[in-house]
Amino acid sequence: MRNSRKSGFTLIELLTVIAIIAILAAFTMTVGPRLIERAKIRRMDSALRQVSIALTAYFADNQSYPPAYGYVSIANKDVPMPPADPALEEKYYHLRPYMLLMKYHGNEEMYDEFSESYDTDRDGVLSPLEFLPRGRKLPTNTWEFDAGLPRYMGVNDPVMSAEIQRQLDAETRPFVYIPVNRAQFSRAQKYWLNHGAFLADRWDPSDADFPNITFPPPKYDAFVLIGMGPGGNSFGLLPQPLGVAAETANNGRDLYHLLALRAYFLATRDINANGLLDFDYTARTQSGEGELQYDYKGAPVNNDLPCATPRSYGPWIYVSK
Repeated sequence: MRNSRKSGFTLIELLTVIAIIAILAAFTMTVGPRLIERAKIRRMDSALRQVSIALTAYFADNQSYPPAYGYVSIANKDVPMPPADPALEEKYYHLRPYMLLMKYHGNEEMYDEFSESYDTDRDGVLSPLEFLPRGRKLPTNTWEFDAGLPRYMGVNDPVMSAEIQRQLDAETRPFVYIPVNRAQFSRAQKYWLNHGAFLADRWDPSDADFPNITFPPPKYDAFVLIGMGPGGNSFGLLPQPLGVAAETANNGRDLYHLLALRAYFLATRDINANGLLDFDYTARTQSGEGELQYDYKGAPVNNDLPCATPRSYGPWIYVSK
């Protein structure tokens, strides 16, 4: 009589299969996210370099990098008072996104993949350096911007509410672009270091070495691009206004220029001159830059981020050559 034993898995075989599945699941949960993150970093780094190449081409044609949003037009450098009518401010300030000049506006392949809206520090409010007009995409695949909008000053004015909401609702944003004039920045940097203002949080005209800088400069010959990086945050590198008179004089004419100098100082800070940026993601995660504590001319310094998370990742920083 033929043996009719049914085929199937033994207990040992079942336990072996379960163990293999558990190992694969653990691998997927631990290694998988790291692989995805590395792929995003590669894409972000590629986008940064392409935007940088476009900015460099612009410099070659114009002997200056493009101005950032909110800057006074160079044509108005000798006009100290902005127009009284906010609807006319677009003739006095630069009020369009720099990516429009690069012909990349709306091309999300050139955007910061780690961002989740234009709110880089995720506090629900757009600071001046976070604001960058997004506009509306038309059926013709072109972009339309609200005409006559005044310059954004960090307050959710009802006139600005639709544009602000578009930026808060966006899934990604362009890299934060901070252009400066090297000579002006050098003077501001020296001033902050001399006073131990290692977060660029001092601007006092009564100081004997106060850098009397006038805006706009004749050209912009340096810039940084800031991406959120895997930390998904700017971690305080886009400073809030100090509340000093220079920021509010003449209806806040120089506000964006002063904020840009401070942001550039933070983004390029290397106080111990070890060749690593103090707040850069790569320097902090691969070289321990965030843990350093040292003296600068007798003053104690640490590399805690300007925000409330001292030794976190830091954003991704690209400095022009």
